[in-house]
Amino acid sequence: MDAKKLKYYEKKYERNPVEDAIKDISNKWTLHILRDLFLGKTHFNEFQTNRKTLDNKSLTRCLKTMEKNGLIKRLDENDEITYHLTEKGHSLNKVFYELLLFALNNDENNEHYNDHEKEELKEMYFEILDLNQE
Repeated sequence: MDAKKLKYYEKKYERNPVEDAIKDISNKWTLHILRDLFLGKTHFNEFQTNRKTLDNKSLTRCLKTMEKNGLIKRLDENDEITYHLTEKGHSLNKVFYELLLFALNNDENNEHYNDHEKEELKEMYFEILDLNQE
């Protein structure tokens, strides 16, 4: 891109839209909760399963922020509260998968996952995230 065009774009679009998107998912627990929602979990206590450091206050705050950001909706039916992805929240499925690929492809020397586990995770998330329907 030539310098003049670049300067024009930098001035016109000073705000970084990628930064705006990252703010919606940058809370410590947001990606965990998104994954749980894609897995079909909907109840408060389900989001805390296997997360010893996720206390009620932190989870409540995270869920409220996710709701405020339009990623989830809170439903209260017959005194039962459940949480569900909104269309905006579900639209993160491709982003979530690309982040997974980024992590697995950069796990050099199989520090965290062996090759079989990497392929298994790719298949599992592809299905969980409904990418075959896209």
